[in-house]
Order: sequence, then C-alpha cells, then structure tokens
Amino acid sequence: MSEPRRSGRQRKVNPRYANDGWDKDTLRILRAESESSGSSPAEGSTSSDSEDGKTHNHVNAQADDVSLASAASIQSSDVETPDQGQDDEDISLVSDDDVTSRKRPSHRSRPYAAATGELTRSRGVQPPSQLGKRSAYANIFGPEISDLVDVLLSRDTWLMGRDITIPSRQTLSTAIEQSNELDQCGTERNDGSGPEREDAHVVESLIDTVRNHQVYKAIGLKDVYEKYLLRDMPGHSAVLGAWGRQTKFELDYLSALDLGMAWLDHEDPRDAETSQIGEVPAQKRYHQGWLLNVGEKVQCFAWAVGAHSVQYLAVAVKCTSYQRRMAPENECEPSAFHPSPSYQTGIQIWAFRTRPTSVHDIRTLEIDDKPRLAVVLGTAWGNIRQLKWCQFEPDADDNHKNTVSRTIGLLAVVSSDGHARMIAVPRPDNPDAIVPTTLRVERAGFDIPPPTDTVFTTLAFAGPTNLMLGTADGFLHSFDLAEPTSQGGHPKCYMKQQLHHTYIVALCPALPGPQPTFLASISASGDLAMTDLRSPEQDRVRVARPSFPTKDLVYSPFTRSFIAVLDRGGNTQIERNAATFLVCHHTRQFPSLLRIAKLSHDTGAATALAGSPWHPCILVGNAKGQVLATNYLRKVLPYRKSDPKKAVGAYMQKLCEYDWHPLSPRERRRKDGSPLVPEATEEEMPDIFHGHDTRPGISRFHEGFKPEKIAVAYVLPKVKKSKLRKADTGGAGPGEAVFEEEQAVTALEWNPNAACAGIVAIGWGSGIVRVQDLAYDVQSP
Repeated sequence: MSEPRRSGRQRKVNPRYANDGWDKDTLRILRAESESSGSSPAEGSTSSDSEDGKTHNHVNAQADDVSLASAASIQSSDVETPDQGQDDEDISLVSDDDVTSRKRPSHRSRPYAAATGELTRSRGVQPPSQLGKRSAYANIFGPEISDLVDVLLSRDTWLMGRDITIPSRQTLSTAIEQSNELDQCGTERNDGSGPEREDAHVVESLIDTVRNHQVYKAIGLKDVYEKYLLRDMPGHSAVLGAWGRQTKFELDYLSALDLGMAWLDHEDPRDAETSQIGEVPAQKRYHQGWLLNVGEKVQCFAWAVGAHSVQYLAVAVKCTSYQRRMAPENECEPSAFHPSPSYQTGIQIWAFRTRPTSVHDIRTLEIDDKPRLAVVLGTAWGNIRQLKWCQFEPDADDNHKNTVSRTIGLLAVVSSDGHARMIAVPRPDNPDAIVPTTLRVERAGFDIPPPTDTVFTTLAFAGPTNLMLGTADGFLHSFDLAEPTSQGGHPKCYMKQQLHHTYIVALCPALPGPQPTFLASISASGDLAMTDLRSPEQDRVRVARPSFPTKDLVYSPFTRSFIAVLDRGGNTQIERNAATFLVCHHTRQFPSLLRIAKLSHDTGAATALAGSPWHPCILVGNAKGQVLATNYLRKVLPYRKSDPKKAVGAYMQKLCEYDWHPLSPRERRRKDGSPLVPEATEEEMPDIFHGHDTRPGISRFHEGFKPEKIAVAYVLPKVKKSKLRKADTGGAGPGEAVFEEEQAVTALEWNPNAACAGIVAIGWGSGIVRVQDLAYDVQSP
C-alpha cells in the first residue's frame, strides 16, 4: 500500500488566532520587554503578512536547531567518564585550539553592564528525563566550546580514583598548570598596557586610598587584654591520638599545638638493638596541622590572598558579656534587624609559615615553625558577622612594590552595628616577633553606614573594586570602590535592587568564571534566588525552599554551579527522616536541584560549607562537630545510564569527629579553690538573644575514617515495632539529636591561593581552630 501524498509546503501559524485577545498597546509592551526574536506577535500582523518574513523566521529557527545539534555532536562525542578501576586510561582532552578564545573577563568591568547585540535569552533549561550522554553535556553545561571547556577539563583532571574526597598534590599541580596555560592563551597578545595592567593600577590606587583614609593608633598589651581580648582565660584540654592510644594535651589561650605530636610512631623496639647507643629513634608523622585556642566561639575567618611563604588568617570571635557591658550605650532592641551598640572586639590575624613540597608549585605547612598571632586590630563595631579579603593581589613590580610590602591586603568587615567597613591590614615589620602588633582602628578606610531602618547583613566581592552588600530588608547595594568617594568618606552606591522580601543571609557571585553577572542569594525565609545583574528586574529565578536559612553558599567554576544545603525543613517526608542534603544548582538549570550527598539523620543540621576555586572538593560541617569531604564532580557529571559500569562512584569521607564536654564544678576550680573563670551572678545571666559565653571544657578528636559510598535516597531509619507502639501511645518515639552549642562547626575556609589550595581552616563553637593541609602525596606502587 502506497503512502499518502504529503504536501511539501510548510505549515504556518494563522496570525488570526496567534494574535487573538491581544490589543495593540499590549503587544507593544510585550515586544518592548522581551529581547527574544518572535517572543510576541507583530503589532500589525494579519492574514495578509508576507510569506517571506515567516519563511525567514522558520529557516532561522531550523538553522539554530542544526547548529546546536552539530555543536553538541562535535564537542560531546565520545565523551566517556573514566571507570574507577581504569583511572590511567587515555581520556579525550580538549585541544589547545579549542581554548584559545577562553579569556577571563577584566576585573574592572562592572557586573551590571547591559549586554548588547544579544537577541535570545534563556532563563532556565529543564533537565530532560532521558537523554544520551552526548546531548546531556550540551543541555546541562551549554552547546558551545567555551561552555564545555571547563567541565571537560575538570572531568579529565578530577575524576581519578585518588581524588574521590580530598585533592592529591599531583592532581592539584596539574590543575594549576592548566589554569596558567589558559591565562597565557587569553593574555598572549597583551603588551603590558591592556586591561590587566589597568586593573593592577586601579587596585594599587585603591590600596593607597584606603591607607590614607584610615587611622590606626598603637596600643599596649594591657589595653588589648582589657578590652579586645579575654583576660585570665583558662587553657583548653584536647585529647588526641590514634584509637586506644589517645593522649591529653593542654592548649593555652592564644597558643598553638602541633597535631602530629599525638601520632608520633617511634621506631620498632626490635630494631633498637641494631641502632647505635645514644641515637634518637626515628619518628613518623601521620598528621600535620595545628590547633589554635582563640578563646571564644569562632564567628568567621578568612584567608588573605597572596603567593607568599607566610599565609595570614583573619579570625573574629564572639563578643563576651563583659565586652557588651563595656558598651557606652544600652541595647534597647536586641534584634538582628536593628543596629547593636558599639561593643569592643578584636580581629586576630594569625601567620602560618609554609614550605615547598616535592610536587611542583605546591606548598604545605611548616611544622617546625609554630604559627603566631601577628596582628590584633581593636575595634568598637560590635560582633563581627563576616570577613572578606579583596580577591586581588598586584604583581610585585617596582611601581607598587612598597605598597604591597606594607600591606597584607584589604579586609572588608560587616558588623552587628549595621555598618560595612574596609581596612588595609598592615604587615608586621618583624615577621619573627613573638609579641603581636596591636593597633586600635580609630577610623576605617571606608565606612559605609546602613540605609535608614535597616542594617547590612552580608557582603561579597564581584571583582576587586565591586563590593556588594545585602541588607535586613532584602535589598542589594552595590558600590564601586574605584569611583571617587563622597564627602562622608565612603563610596557612593551605584545600584540598589530588592532581591528578597526579608533578611539576606548569603550572597555569592559567579566568580571566578565567565559569568560574573550572575549572583545567587539566600534569605532568612530559606528561599534561593539567582539574579542577572545586567537586568535584575526581568532575569531573576527564585526557588522557594521550605528550608532553614544557611549562611554559606558556594559557587563552583568547574560546572558553573551553586552548591547549597537543604536540611530537613526542605523535604516532604515524614518526621522520622531528619537528613540534610548537599544540593547543586546549575546556572542553566537553576530551578532544579541535584542532590550531591546526604548527611546522617543523627548528626544535626549542616552549620558550615566551604568550596575552593582550585579543586572540586566540598567540605561541610554539622552540629555534631563532624567535618566531611566529597568530590562533587563524581555525582554531577553525566554518564551512560545504559552502562552502569561506566558510572563513577561518589564517596564521602569523614575527616574528623569532634566531641566537647563542659568541665564539672570540681574541675572548674584551681588547686587553691579559686574558680578558673568568674562565675556568673543572677544579674549577669545570659539573655536569650546573645546566649551564654563559651564555657570551659575539654575536646576530643577522632581520626582515621574511610570513604563511604554516597546514597542520597530517602531511607527511613529502622525502628523496632515496640518503639513504634510507644510512639503511637504517646511515649518516647523517634527524636532529633541535640548537641552542645560549643560542639558545632561554625566556620570553614579553604585557602584561596593556588600553591596552598589544600590547606583548610576549621572553627568550632568552643573556640578551637584547626588548620591542616588535606592535600596528600600519592604513594608510588
């Protein structure tokens, strides 16, 4: 039977029905607000429209489909993820010719600059239910070579078995070399007078401006310990070591303890007979890191930017009740939505020496040289809520060598009095001095007061000179620090935009990467939003999540994704499932989320999150004091569903588990019977808003956990029938674990410098800070 004849003429939409219900004014408004071709019907479109225009639109649409398909077939063909047991196989790499056009945008460009010449725009691509691997890469990450270069390089670099949870030094060195090659490809035609040189000059001028505006006053150690640091602070006991052989160590206030002292493995006694008399037995270190006792709850900290042998860590702790009582004015309305009195607090700058390793361009902590408290900055700004260093360091040439040598960097601060400030932290004159440099900040370089009836709550840098501030009423304020300052001594706001309807908890721009105009934010109501600052009114995607707000939001340039936390408030399961998830939001599929990992239901909420621009290893801390790591690429990158053996297994590893217990009344007293710390009277009892000061206690660390395979399915914990019957009758049923406030992980931060990208800082509510190099050397077979 012959097939019916079909007409070769293309079918056209009848404009009579396409424009039905739209008047001319409405059509004009729709066409003015939309930049996409063919998004709204023509104003004067009738049935007598020319067929040439319609045929032209159809041909363009058909050509776009062909170009997308051809691009996907060329760039994503033969894309194979390495098998876990075949990590050394040859994998298709991106050629040098494909990445020559990839050039990093200039730091000086404003993130809100409107794009010109772009006719189409996509607000989100929904993930298909069934797609082959070739189409999946183009659909998730983009069809162009510039879209796929980052993810393909990351896939070929970071999916080896040695990097399943934490980075190895060999892979990290390879990633740094690839980044340097890409930078050379983008700047090989730069003659020294282009945007990079202009950026260096702008940042140098910004450093000089901040230094000239700020006023420091040198103060003595007596004043420092009376107002800005804790006086008569007792030491902290820490129990460390291998299982069954743990040892108790004493950690004094503002001192450091070598972690490796608890894991010293001496030479086998059976071999001691062969050694010479008087020879010291050989020692091996299984852990290299430091423990610091900063005294109070760690509010936040930040690593300074700089490729130096000395790395600086800024630490801010919670104000004590004694410091709050010293404030000149009383606190009438203790609320996060109102400015607090000017509590006196200090910012601690710790110095860590590093040394080169056997791997090229990789450094590690110098264990033979203890870290020291280098600078103490006394402030009267209340509790420090957030610290951020300006993410740019000029080249140390002759023109601005003196400026760099005198300054560690530019530090931006948001405090509870509602202000945002920027200061240039001076570099100590003597790096080996035992006594720290103590200064009181009389006037900051930039002091930005909050708008009326609100306060600044969070900050982020969208470039070296673009400072973004979130407020308690949901607005975003953007400042160009390179512009001439106003008479008040602070830069002028060039953009104000409402992102949420309530308190902004976190801001995260899409940096580093080619999409610096994208900004993700989280509000106190738990909702997540992504805004394109070129057109913030139209291009905004909001994801409503019934989740508790989290202060950490991470952008990963490897897949152009935002990583966040989704706790038990965000799931719709029954109450017995109290799991917390790590989720990934791709910029092209932002409304949809992909679960990366799941935390155990009995470990409490996730309290801290950290990511690095140099490797895809994500760290998460919870209320139980645990710190876990995972390589999120092994869960995100697509694979052939028809061949499960090609899948790359995702793992999560517990790096350490932390236990804290308060001292008993007997342990709080000295041998002479006097208390270690002054006991609180009835009038000095902590209030509900501020809570109590950190109590004296003892800490214990557990190490040596193996990676475990990740399962993100909703699995309810097994409960015996007897317990279920008790729950039905009103007895004690399934509950949620509650931990001491001092046990929670409160801060996490990877080192942002390439040579020290494996070094991480971890802070707990007990005032303990752990600085450790997680990057390791691969043992040769």
